Amino acid sequence: MRKLTAVLLAGALAMSALTGCAGGSKEAPTTAAPQETTKAAAETEAGSAAAVDNSDKTIYVIVKVLGNQYWSVLQAGAEQAGKNLGCKVVVVGTALESDIEGQLTLLQNAVSAQAAGIVIAPLDSVSLDAPITEAFNSGIPVVLVDTVIKSDNYSAALLTDNVEAGKTAADEMIRRLKDRGISEDEVAQIGIQVGSTGSQTIIDRVKGFNEYWEENAPEKWVVLNDDIKVNEGDISKAVGFCQDLLTTYPDIKGVFGPNNGSTVGFVTGLTEAKRTDVTMVGFDFSAEIETMIRSGEYDVASVVQRQYFMGYDGVKTALDLANGGTVAEKAIDTGVALVDINNVDTEEIQGIVNP
Repeated sequence: MRKLTAVLLAGALAMSALTGCAGGSKEAPTTAAPQETTKAAAETEAGSAAAVDNSDKTIYVIVKVLGNQYWSVLQAGAEQAGKNLGCKVVVVGTALESDIEGQLTLLQNAVSAQAAGIVIAPLDSVSLDAPITEAFNSGIPVVLVDTVIKSDNYSAALLTDNVEAGKTAADEMIRRLKDRGISEDEVAQIGIQVGSTGSQTIIDRVKGFNEYWEENAPEKWVVLNDDIKVNEGDISKAVGFCQDLLTTYPDIKGVFGPNNGSTVGFVTGLTEAKRTDVTMVGFDFSAEIETMIRSGEYDVASVVQRQYFMGYDGVKTALDLANGGTVAEKAIDTGVALVDINNVDTEEIQGIVNP
């Protein structure tokens, strides 16, 4: 069933690739400059927060997987905003990316509690569309982070341009394979696994990856889109899928993880198998991928997002709206950066991964 779902996802992405970016450029993709709250700005906000009494306002922050390292960083940003701005912040989340019903219940609880604002990262862009629309229509400011829904029934969204982020990952994969000396006449297979087939974030990243790959990769370098693995956010499944790909495809030269859980699964699987001959490009900055990068033994890079500021600015935006404010832009691209062994300790990267 998972394989069938993956095939359907791959088909949909293939159609998207045909209709989008026709005649696209072969230039390396770029990402928008981040529009984020800096620490200096946060301190200014903290100093002026006393002018507005927000103590009676509660902002609910609903993440995808509570305790996951990626979402823990976003949670930290949200909680710091609450401290600086003087409002109460309640952070909740599910145990698995597949628990859509659980997230729906958390959303309903926030509405029932008469939250002043809701910040939410939807687990499923379609299934959560109607309940988020209902919350929005009730008059509660709803700020999306990380993932959008199918409609525009929300107050604001802070997220990565995920199609462009996927292109960035593909460009990095192609560059690394060429640097490794993989010939354009050599068969090279690229494996993919995803956390969910319903997340628009993941769909867009795979779409961008495939679009850029079709335009720029040698003909014999192929992405295994007919066998995309779906791990449902389960790390043990993600590790198993990595092992399956390594065993099934003798010409596999690279793997791509478009979300944190899939990336951790690939990191763990490659490390256990000691497959230093396989290039990996993932997303986010977990303890696992940091260890892999710092080891210097693997050909690895990760696309990192500014999720701390998604959390901070998500709460700030929801609170501003609750106080009668407006947003200048409904959708804000928070940008991405690539991290590898060459820049992991730079001020820029450390400011993102350890804000």
